[in-house]
Amino acid sequence: MTVDQLIAFYEVKNKSQLAQKISAARSTITEWEKNGIPPRTQASFEVLTNGALKADRKVLLV
Repeated sequence: MTVDQLIAFYEVKNKSQLAQKISAARSTITEWEKNGIPPRTQASFEVLTNGALKADRKVLLV
């Protein structure tokens, strides 16, 4: 799962709007871009989106 996928799913135009939409700090979004979205966070988004977004299974197994 990527930040771009979250932006597309939530139908926002940029990272600032995404941060606001999901109640996260803008710096958190930047960290996700640099280091990837943490596995537990990906799993949460998979549940919150009813499976529309999928967590990276390889990351979850680590």
